[in-house]
Amino acid sequence: MKKQQKWKRFLWSGVMSAMLISLAACGGAESTGGEETSGEAESPAPSGDVVDLTFSTFMPGPHPQHTELIEPFIADMEEATDGRVTGTLYPANALGEANAQYDLVVNGVADMSMSLHGYTPGRFPLTGVTELPFMGENATDATRIFWGLHETFPDIAEEHEGTKVGWLFKNDPAQLLTVDKPIHSPEDLQGLRIRTPSPSANGILESYGAIPVSMPMGDVYEAMQRGVVDGALAPASVITNFQLADVTNYITKGNFYTSSIFVVINPATWSKISEEDQAVIEELIGENMANKAAELYNVDADGGWESATQAGIEVYEIPEEDLSNWKAPLEHLYEKWVNEMDAEGLPGSEIYEEAVRLRDLGE
Repeated sequence: MKKQQKWKRFLWSGVMSAMLISLAACGGAESTGGEETSGEAESPAPSGDVVDLTFSTFMPGPHPQHTELIEPFIADMEEATDGRVTGTLYPANALGEANAQYDLVVNGVADMSMSLHGYTPGRFPLTGVTELPFMGENATDATRIFWGLHETFPDIAEEHEGTKVGWLFKNDPAQLLTVDKPIHSPEDLQGLRIRTPSPSANGILESYGAIPVSMPMGDVYEAMQRGVVDGALAPASVITNFQLADVTNYITKGNFYTSSIFVVINPATWSKISEEDQAVIEELIGENMANKAAELYNVDADGGWESATQAGIEVYEIPEEDLSNWKAPLEHLYEKWVNEMDAEGLPGSEIYEEAVRLRDLGE
């Protein structure tokens, strides 16, 4: 029962307004007419009923995470459950802004969602260890570290309160994209307004003397085009996926850090699914999907660099012998993170030590 890009039918604003009202009242609706949902467990759907999962994201419709990951996942889920569990994708902030995606699932407006942890500062403090500088060479390496921490420390899973974790992963490393000024040293960033997605990225930019400007990726194109920011700290994949080649003239390749991304499921909706079908879906999600999502970002990064070349963007790759000049100003961020977590009674020291161990295994 493969869907043919069902997201296209939901791009009309009038339809979306009506749908938001309906979904707010009955998230996780079944095809036969569902009841109101909450965070409490509900009985599985009666035999023969179909549970349709609303899957919300902030990414544009044709994003590879949709076309190459979520849509195939929905098709596989429908096939594996013989059509008893279906899915419908709502991309491009159709159900809510990027920083609202998590609460859409908590509140039952959406049954599943994908977004960055960093878009809701302070909500996932321990997860922030994976966004410290140079914690993974690429998306798959960083995801290996992230998933290992998630499996080892229940505290990280518990941060995703009010949801069931579908999969957790990392995107490709962030680079410095600028409009008018090439960046060849940390000093070149002094006083520049640079877009940032998370508190961790804020710390990196502030350590270099830049002015961090928090905003989701969907706003970056216009902000760079209009001069609201001088550049962005963002992964190479966005050069293509968010068309930033149009507004970028210079890139400094430093692999500074990676953003963490969640896919979560509404527990009440999950409880409507039979135990048999839950077991089948469990085989599809988790580490399996985390690795697929990360591998896709590695491919997207390659495409982003190719787009940069085709667009004539000047790329400066930080020489190996110069990396210490870029890393030294950031050293204090590791201790700062550990101290903040420990002060809150959280296992910051233990998690950081394990993160470093996992990172070093990949080197």
